[in-house]
Amino acid sequence: MILIHRESPSHWYLPDGTPYHDVPRADGNGLRSVTLRDARKVNALPSVTNILGVLAKPGLDAWKQEQAILAALTLPKQDDEPLDAFAKRVVTDMGEQVTQAADLGSAVHAAIEVYLQTGEPPENDDIRHLFEPARLWIDDHIERVALVETVAVHSELGFAGRIDLVAKLKPAGCWAVIDFKTQKMKPSKKGIYQASFYETWPLQLIAYFEALNAMGECSRKLEDIASVVINSVEPTPVQVKVWPREEHAAYWQAFQAARELWCFSKSYRPQAQPEVAQAA
Repeated sequence: MILIHRESPSHWYLPDGTPYHDVPRADGNGLRSVTLRDARKVNALPSVTNILGVLAKPGLDAWKQEQAILAALTLPKQDDEPLDAFAKRVVTDMGEQVTQAADLGSAVHAAIEVYLQTGEPPENDDIRHLFEPARLWIDDHIERVALVETVAVHSELGFAGRIDLVAKLKPAGCWAVIDFKTQKMKPSKKGIYQASFYETWPLQLIAYFEALNAMGECSRKLEDIASVVINSVEPTPVQVKVWPREEHAAYWQAFQAARELWCFSKSYRPQAQPEVAQAA
């Protein structure tokens, strides 16, 4: 039994890199998320995270299951409420928790973007509280900024994505593609907060890395890819992982395999430049 049908929103881009995430509803009442059917009509390109959606994410799935269990344990059951109705409310409550986490992550990302471009911290006290460790890391470790919140398109493979940051890192002075993540960190028995770094993260980063190189838009020589994790519970120091360069080829191979699986499962193989594909 399907309690509530949910269609996960997927991000898309037009071949020129313009975001194509929403379209008008048929009845003219607002917008809805773009579907695969919509994308086919305009040769829209899937985002990097859209493609990586074909891969299992045990860590994320475990977190969602935890939210469902917590919702079931803490949500009061109404008098004479049928079990299936209660189950639907549990699913709805769980979805709200997931949405709140996504909204918080978006707010912190927006604060980072503004700070990188203007040097201004967020006005909201709650967001500024969580943003502060990221600001400290940026001030201490970013030597120069090249790109902020920039869309990169890989014309040959037909995908696109929005990159958080391309910057030169101290002390090595190497240019890196950087992605910020917010995460609910839990303290260990020793009271030390530890981030979880997931196996799909370097695949996402290497896709951005290769798209930038394919475009030739970044005049700097890119060398590294890095994940920066921000605690969404308390303002603890950010945790950073610069993914090993010797694994870049393996990451890229894995992403291309995921893309092939995505194209097969969707029966859709978009190209950013259809005329190039025809000529080939």
